[in-house]
Amino acid sequence: MATGEAAVGGGEEKPDPDRVLVHDFRNLLAVIVNYCELISAETTDPEAIRADIAEIRMAAERAIELTEKLRHRTPGASSSEPAPDKG
Repeated sequence: MATGEAAVGGGEEKPDPDRVLVHDFRNLLAVIVNYCELISAETTDPEAIRADIAEIRMAAERAIELTEKLRHRTPGASSSEPAPDKG
């Protein structure tokens, strides 16, 4: 097989679940940081501040959900496989 042929020939690789989770979590943190910066610039517009705070809260709640997925994973398991119950 020639160099690069696997990439072109449709031999799709599955993304690394850990990298996907880290990427998703970093995106949520970026949302939180960016809206905090917006709030600091909108100190005279209470409605805009409330809207930005709502966005921060939604991003934080999604981050909490993501950490639950991380907590229930087992090493080497895909992100769709929950860890076995320990009870």
